[in-house]
Amino acid sequence: MRKNAKIAAIVSAAALLAIGASMTAFAVTGWQEEDGTWVYYDRNGEQVADKWEKSGDNWFYLDDTGEMATDSLIEDDDNYYYVDANGAMVRNQWIAIDNEDAGDDDQPDVWWYYFQGNGKAYKNNHSSGNIFKKQINGKTYCFNDEGKMQYGWVDKEDGQTRYEDDAYKECDFYFGDENDGAMTVGWREIALTDVDDSEDDQPGDNYWDEDQVRWFWFKSSGKKQTAKDNKTINGRKYGFDEWGRMIADWHSEYATKDDNTGIKDKDGNVLSSNELSRRGYKKASATNAQINDLRDYAKSFQYFSSPESGARYTKGWFKVVPGYYLNKGDNEDSTDRWYYADGNGKLYAGAIKSIKGKKYAFDLKGSMISGLAILRVDKSNNIYEYVDDENHYDTEDAFDTFVGSDDFKKEGYGVYYFSDDADHDGTMKTGTQKVVIDGETFTFKFKKSGTDKGRGITGLDDHKYYLGGKLLSADSDEKIKIINTTTYKTYTVSEFLTQTDAGRSLKQYQLDDKQKIEKASSGDTIYVLDNTDYDKAKASCDLKETLKNYKVVNTSGAVVKNGNKKDGDGIRVVLSGESIKSIYVED
Repeated sequence: MRKNAKIAAIVSAAALLAIGASMTAFAVTGWQEEDGTWVYYDRNGEQVADKWEKSGDNWFYLDDTGEMATDSLIEDDDNYYYVDANGAMVRNQWIAIDNEDAGDDDQPDVWWYYFQGNGKAYKNNHSSGNIFKKQINGKTYCFNDEGKMQYGWVDKEDGQTRYEDDAYKECDFYFGDENDGAMTVGWREIALTDVDDSEDDQPGDNYWDEDQVRWFWFKSSGKKQTAKDNKTINGRKYGFDEWGRMIADWHSEYATKDDNTGIKDKDGNVLSSNELSRRGYKKASATNAQINDLRDYAKSFQYFSSPESGARYTKGWFKVVPGYYLNKGDNEDSTDRWYYADGNGKLYAGAIKSIKGKKYAFDLKGSMISGLAILRVDKSNNIYEYVDDENHYDTEDAFDTFVGSDDFKKEGYGVYYFSDDADHDGTMKTGTQKVVIDGETFTFKFKKSGTDKGRGITGLDDHKYYLGGKLLSADSDEKIKIINTTTYKTYTVSEFLTQTDAGRSLKQYQLDDKQKIEKASSGDTIYVLDNTDYDKAKASCDLKETLKNYKVVNTSGAVVKNGNKKDGDGIRVVLSGESIKSIYVED
């Protein structure tokens, strides 16, 4: 609230007449009017100077020439007073006095003073020089040792206004503008100029420009809140940096500091966590201990909403573009992600977590994982790698190759599936699911319970074989497929006949009219192992024992038993139980 314009204690006309009556020119002592001004003589007839004299209820000041002062600031015995246009001492009033230095070094146009009931201006009379505060009409103000009301950022050590651009760093109190001056309590938005640390904060965000408008919170004592990220104000959580600026957007105590993780670049330089985050994490460059550092780095981030709001996101979901130091790529591409903050506002990161009875996964940069995901997870559900789908499971062949590789088994990877509808779900899926890979839909099965809950099944389950959760079955045009139940590699029958696998090599024999194997006819080609003793006279061949780790599945994924099955190319596979007995091509 602005004060009134300059106030002069105006004496009414009746009062002036009363004063004039007492100041008669015929008095031997007292007040006399001479040459258009008033003077005062004491009992000895001496003209009084540099002294206060009273008339009626008002005090008047005689200056060093003995003339009554008017409309003036009076310094008397280290105290300051003000007399109005009639010369009367001003009491219990604010007065604005023109500043002779206005315009120089951000000096104000006027200085405001407050004169008490005894006429003295409030001023800082602390011997220590520390800030002097005084409550007037329910508001607190600050005055310097000359009685001038201070405003803006005020240094608590000497109680003086600071005009420097970085005054917000050095000062704890803010006293409004030059025409208000009331001490700020609670929220206040303050413009800052030439901020010298703007480049150290969030690049690419106008909020961190050199010229900023920032929110500050001042306690009931008037002291600003600093260096706290869990301040509860009106039931909501806020954060403040070391200078008192309200934190907005993304914040981490490590975001601009080097907390070395021991991960080095190609030149041998140790990279900080923020540098790793900006460059993009690569599993091959880090140990598990270093990955733990990356996880902790991401978990240190908190999101404080917009600069206009600032309230911290606490224990809940939110979808935003990540900060530059959390995920440089997504930040520069303006890609928004889903995040979850715990009760302290810290992100979930690098783990599979239960939220309200449902499981979700978060990568090493804290964003929620959705869709099909290959993860390296420990027994505590900490994620040590989220394998990029590109060239790994963006096609069926890539999926089968990677999940069937020795690296997949050795590193302890697992296949998981989280809802593709990230905006409305994102939960871990278990049991039988339909999963789309490269536009084609496949049947997957994921464990429903245990420490490996959600992990894709590998091996036999309910009379069907799976690899990383993916059902091993034949396409409709293939009709049947052959599976190596040790490696879970699948073949069409033609592939099986022409490729070498686990030391197996098949040899062809041509049947004539004297030979017969199962339902093979003269001219058919039969396939046996090179090391199988094939008796032409008996026309017999049995691959059951040699190929005992191979099974045949149909289009539903069910294991085929007994009899013979023809594939899409007309090749017959003869089965005894679940074992392959012979394979032949009909002429």
